[in-house]
Amino acid sequence: MMALETLLAPVTLLRTLTLAVSIFNLVTFLWLASTVWLNGDHRARITLWGVVGLALSALFFFVHALLITLPLDQPALRPLLNILWQAAWFPALWVPYIWFAIGLHYASLINAGWRRRIPWLLALGAVLGTALLLLLLLNRRTFTFVETLQLLAYSTPPPSAGRAWISPLFLLPLLFLVYVAFCAIGPWFTSSRIQQVVVAGWRALGMSLRARNRGGSRPALRRVLLEAFWDDPTEVELLEEPQLSWHLARPALLLAALLMVALTIGLGLAGLWSMLRWLGRGAPLLALPPLDSIPSGLLLLDLIANLVVALIILVIGYSIVRHGILIERPLARRGFFEQWRGIVIVATAVALFIALLVSLTHSSLGGLLCITCLATVAYALFTWSSYRAHDRYIALLGRFLSSTSLRHWLNTSAEKSERELEDLFFSLCQSVLAVRCARLVILAGPMRRTFSYRWPADARFNGTELPRRGEGMVSGETDALVRLVPRRPPGGRGAGTPLAYRLRLRLASGEPLVCWVMPLYDERGLVATLFLGPREDGGTFTKEDMNLAQACGQRILDTIGDHEAMQAVAALLRRRIVDVKLLGAQQRRILHDEILPQMHLALLHLETLRTVTRQEGQEAARMALEEAVELVSTAHRQLAALMRATTPGAPYRLEREGLVQAIRTMLEQDFRDAFDEICWQVDDETAAHIDEVTPPAIAELIFAAVQEALRNAARHARGSDVHRRLRLTLQARCDPDLEVVVADDGVGIAAADAATSGTGGGLLTHSALLAIAGGSLTIKSAPDEGVTVRIYLPAEALL
Repeated sequence: MMALETLLAPVTLLRTLTLAVSIFNLVTFLWLASTVWLNGDHRARITLWGVVGLALSALFFFVHALLITLPLDQPALRPLLNILWQAAWFPALWVPYIWFAIGLHYASLINAGWRRRIPWLLALGAVLGTALLLLLLLNRRTFTFVETLQLLAYSTPPPSAGRAWISPLFLLPLLFLVYVAFCAIGPWFTSSRIQQVVVAGWRALGMSLRARNRGGSRPALRRVLLEAFWDDPTEVELLEEPQLSWHLARPALLLAALLMVALTIGLGLAGLWSMLRWLGRGAPLLALPPLDSIPSGLLLLDLIANLVVALIILVIGYSIVRHGILIERPLARRGFFEQWRGIVIVATAVALFIALLVSLTHSSLGGLLCITCLATVAYALFTWSSYRAHDRYIALLGRFLSSTSLRHWLNTSAEKSERELEDLFFSLCQSVLAVRCARLVILAGPMRRTFSYRWPADARFNGTELPRRGEGMVSGETDALVRLVPRRPPGGRGAGTPLAYRLRLRLASGEPLVCWVMPLYDERGLVATLFLGPREDGGTFTKEDMNLAQACGQRILDTIGDHEAMQAVAALLRRRIVDVKLLGAQQRRILHDEILPQMHLALLHLETLRTVTRQEGQEAARMALEEAVELVSTAHRQLAALMRATTPGAPYRLEREGLVQAIRTMLEQDFRDAFDEICWQVDDETAAHIDEVTPPAIAELIFAAVQEALRNAARHARGSDVHRRLRLTLQARCDPDLEVVVADDGVGIAAADAATSGTGGGLLTHSALLAIAGGSLTIKSAPDEGVTVRIYLPAEALL
């Protein structure tokens, strides 16, 4: 209870909150420094500057947290306090200069005029910083930690301080104010820029007044002032990385700079007010109140300053994780921003916990801060490993999208294929890239079409409306899209970087729409154009995002091409089946209607002659007639068997009976006399399941392959021994892969080749067709052990 009452005391509560905010700043600065170092380009000087600046900021708050918790009334701790106080000078002087150099570097990327100003601006900042450092070093005995607190709290300087306006005691806060303000606003405000803003604002006001008198439209003052302030000589759509990242991040960084200036001015004015009180008092106080801790007024001022710095950290961290500032490349948009939000929440919780722990238990803060720093670096390493995993995932996903399977399109209609492609494009735009709008326009091939995602219907370029969904494109529209991007091969921007351009479209309302245009090429040249609108959150596209978009667009093109090719193969296969069916029907008709009746009539005439010859007793003529009757009868039986072997086309049986029953009917009717024994090993439940899961095109392939296997067995399994007993076994299963086995116990392929020809040649064609469908056909045979034909299709080939 006493501990709670002590904690709720105003001074203790202020110290606890100030310590918590200081630890929060330490953790976030250290995480940002580790993140920039782990993910940035180490060859870029700007990345190294950023790491040093962020690390020094973390060091400052490490020292600050120790200073506000150590007691002031113990003489033994005075040397340690002075060492920590002087150690805080180093980051306090270097960090503004480093951020000044970083701001000048990025400002020069867009505006070449800044490049001429950088040397003398850096030199001027170095002069101010060096002068401030020399004053501190020469007067370090005067500006000890406790004496500085007494000066700020009671306006009482040390006895050795000179009492004059030009004394170091008065010049130091004034010089520090000028130095930090100059470093903060140096990359943003120059005399020429301020002059441009004033002139542009004056002209805009004059035009607005004239327009109001005439009743015309007035120019937007805010837009005019912004364009004059930023002074960008290059169009936004022409910017590349890292210029584009700086363009998107600079409003937030300008806010951070203004907050820093406001904080510096506030602290500087507080220090100058103490100086003025001292100068106007006339004589210093002889008896100073004892300082056992930092006064509540200074703690409140310190708390406000820490909160402003925390706000600055949030702005800088957002610019780093969202736009890739200092890292020189955009980070993973979802992963890193979620990690940044996570570190903010974790840092807040950890800071409150440590501050309460120190206030209630008086634990050693130094050890807790060291453990916190190690945990923060470990968390940054975890974030980095997550990002590397994200890179690997994107690489795998890109390869997956780039691949294509030919078997799928034998089973799928054109409407279903297009719906799947639309779902893929929608998922890319909404879930992966999170863009406001997108469109894929296919320019080449017989199936020209567009895929749209929230694309504005009134978007135009060069006064021409983009083709709408489902509309065919005339040659003029195609030529306009071809002229939209340069015709050079992909990969021109560097290894692994997709070719893309920024383009400004215009809506009917006059509002511009800045988007990325990515051309897609193949051996025919430019075949499609992918338009990617801005992100929902205004962020930039990473290299992985561009690679994924290119892979997805290429996948859609490949899919359409594969679908067309497979539909053509399927059409050829169906045409071949129809041709075989017509040829078989024609043969059957000729045999049944012409040849067999004629032979039957010839047999009747021969039978009549044989009766007459037998009555007259002519033995030689009778024997010749008997031999002729035998030959004609044999030819009649062979032709009848041939007619039965010419079976009806597969589509009729498949449509009427289903795959398994069609095979069984074929065995019972067309091959009834071809085998001595047929072993049917397919139960009704399996047959129904196979008919349910097998698409029609795949069923035709299986039926034709089984028919070819049965024909080979009927023709060649007995070899030269026509009286050899022949047994056929047919098995089928589907759990979930489909397998059909046709086996005989004949002479085998090796033995059959010695007496027959053409064995297995027809099965090679069916094997190729099944391979296209994603399956396989294998033949296993040995002399005198028969032939086993195995038809196999995996479950995914049946989808």
